[in-house]
Amino acid sequence: MTFDDRWLRHVIHVMLFTIAPFVELRFAIPYGITKGLHPLVAVAAAVVASWIVIVPMFVIMDLFYNRFLSQNPLVRHFVEEIRTRGRPYVERWGVLGVGIYVSLPFPGPGIYSGAVLSWLFGLPRRQAMIALALGVLVSGFLVAGISPPMIALVRRILNSLGH
Repeated sequence: MTFDDRWLRHVIHVMLFTIAPFVELRFAIPYGITKGLHPLVAVAAAVVASWIVIVPMFVIMDLFYNRFLSQNPLVRHFVEEIRTRGRPYVERWGVLGVGIYVSLPFPGPGIYSGAVLSWLFGLPRRQAMIALALGVLVSGFLVAGISPPMIALVRRILNSLGH
């Protein structure tokens, strides 16, 4: 795909999918690849979009969690789930544990949950932000490495079903 309106639109879509909670780069990168973006372009777009989320997440948690968000049972449930799942990483590796947690290419431990985890455990902000940024970078490359064979497998299965 050449640099044109479609290319730019796909990069923007990758970035928008990445900043969508629960979607994040685990969906955005494979989406970009299926749309013809080079895997490194998809990773770059997703990682930059993830990095943009880090500071606002700390601000949102600082300003709104205790006053408003904690009043919502669903939000409290998600926050407690993050605490439960992330605690072993933070207890074992400290700030580095947040980066490791975020780097896991599974549903759940993304940039949002990593920022919340850092906030919950009161980790030093600057160090936590660096760990989050590096964790997202690692996750992006892992997802990009896994995506092409998975996409090929899904396409093969769909073709065998007659789609």
